[in-house]
Amino acid sequence: MLKDEAAELVKAFRQGDAQAFNRLVALYQGKVYNLAYSYVKDQEEARDLAQDIFVTVYRSLPGLKDPAKFSSWLYQTAINHCRNRYRRLQRRGFFETQSLDDEESPLQLASGESLEKNIEEQQTASILRAELAKMPEAEKEILILRDLQGLSYEEISETLQVPLGTVKSKLNRARLALKQRLRHLL
Repeated sequence: MLKDEAAELVKAFRQGDAQAFNRLVALYQGKVYNLAYSYVKDQEEARDLAQDIFVTVYRSLPGLKDPAKFSSWLYQTAINHCRNRYRRLQRRGFFETQSLDDEESPLQLASGESLEKNIEEQQTASILRAELAKMPEAEKEILILRDLQGLSYEEISETLQVPLGTVKSKLNRARLALKQRLRHLL
């Protein structure tokens, strides 16, 4: 299990195994990059953000109290970095020139079917990305963590530091809100 493996790697890193951190990065770099990309919508910016996240994790890892909670701690750190970077970029006007129709988006649907079907799926994904981007931060965040990142309810609860029941109800409300936004568009 990923969580157990991460805990063992954290312990190994604390005992001086420098390669253990590299293995942690390898385990989580895709998820951290996708999370960063879901905020900044730019590949280069997402790579820089993911790198900054892992630098912070490297520096802060010795202070992590419970190695078994590494993934929740990592996501919490990543979300905080993403929020801060998003706000900073927004103040600089970065998003005014960004297109939500970027084909490199993690929501891009891959299809081995006909070109017509592929175009239809791309249009649907584009609409979904646009509506997701318009949602309040808390709703967008919980949808990203559960439906795009695939975190369990328990991991989301630990990451956002809210009770499990709150995660479930917020996720339900966010999904309903997204469904309502999409109802008139699709």
